[in-house]
Amino acid sequence: MRWSQVVSARTSETVEGPDAPPRPGEVVVRTALSGLCTSELPAWTGHDGGTPLRLGHELSGEISAIGPGVHGWTVGEQVTGFASGAFAETVHVPARDLLPLPLNLNANTVLGEPVACVVEALSRCGPAPGRRVAVVGLGFMGLIAVQVAAAAEPVHLVGVDPRPEARALATSLGAHEACAPSDADPGSYDIVVEFTGSAAGLRQAGELTAEHGTLCVAGYHHHGPRTLDIELWYRGVTIVNGFTPQRHRQLQALRDGLDLMSARRLTLEPLLTHEARLDDLDEGFRQLAERPAGFVKCVVRPGA
Repeated sequence: MRWSQVVSARTSETVEGPDAPPRPGEVVVRTALSGLCTSELPAWTGHDGGTPLRLGHELSGEISAIGPGVHGWTVGEQVTGFASGAFAETVHVPARDLLPLPLNLNANTVLGEPVACVVEALSRCGPAPGRRVAVVGLGFMGLIAVQVAAAAEPVHLVGVDPRPEARALATSLGAHEACAPSDADPGSYDIVVEFTGSAAGLRQAGELTAEHGTLCVAGYHHHGPRTLDIELWYRGVTIVNGFTPQRHRQLQALRDGLDLMSARRLTLEPLLTHEARLDDLDEGFRQLAERPAGFVKCVVRPGA
C-alpha cells in the first residue's frame, strides 16, 4: 500500500509498504475519497522535521478486509465515517466508527465526517419552519450548513460571505438569498450559524442575531483569542457550541446527514472543486491555504 506523510514544514512524501491485516475490531477500507481539512494546515505548515506525520480524517471508501470479531460487514461494502491517516490507498478503521452508505450514494462523492460535524451543529440550534436563519461563512462547511438548514424549511435563509462565487453557490443550494457581510441586516435572525473560524466573522454573527435568538459557534477557532460583545447578554442571546467530542452523537449526526443525502436534500458534488493525488498532496494543501478563485474543497483520490 501507499500513503502520504508530512516530513517537514510544507513538505510531504509518498511511502510504500506491505499491506497489514486488520486487527481485532477493525476493517480495512480502500480509500475512494479523503478530504483536506483546515484543521490540518498547522500540522502541515509547522512540522519540525522530526517524526513523520500521517494526516487525513475525512474518509469514504470500500471495505477490502475484515478483522477478527467484526460482524455484520461485508467485503465490497461502501462506507464512510471517522478515521485517521486517511491520505492513503487503504486505511485501518475501527468498525464501530463507520456507517454503510445508502445504496443510492457513491463513496466518490461522500465525506461523512464533515457532514456529521455540520448536522450536529445545526441540531444544537433548532432551525425549523417559521425561523429566520443566517449562515455566516460559505466555505465547505457553511455550504453544507445551508443545505441542512434549508431541509428544515425555515421561513427565510440567508448566506453571508464576501465572495460572490460562494454566494451564488449558496442560493443554488437552498438559501433564499446571499449577501456580502456589509449588506447583512443586524439583529434580524432567530438563528445564526457561524462557520468562518475568524474573529471578524464571529463578531458579525453575533451582531446578526435577534433578541432571544441563538448564535451557534461552529467555525474552527484555533488562531488567537476570540471575544463576544456583552451586548449579546443584554439582548438575551443564547450562545451554543456546535461541536461535540462524543462519538455516539457524531455517528447519529452522520446517520441523519446520510439520510438527507439519500433523499437528495444534501449534496457535496458541486463543493468538491479541487483534487490532488497522493504524490502531490502538498499542492492540495497549498490550494487549501491560498483558496484560489472558485475553491471550496480539495479532495484526494488515491486511485486517480
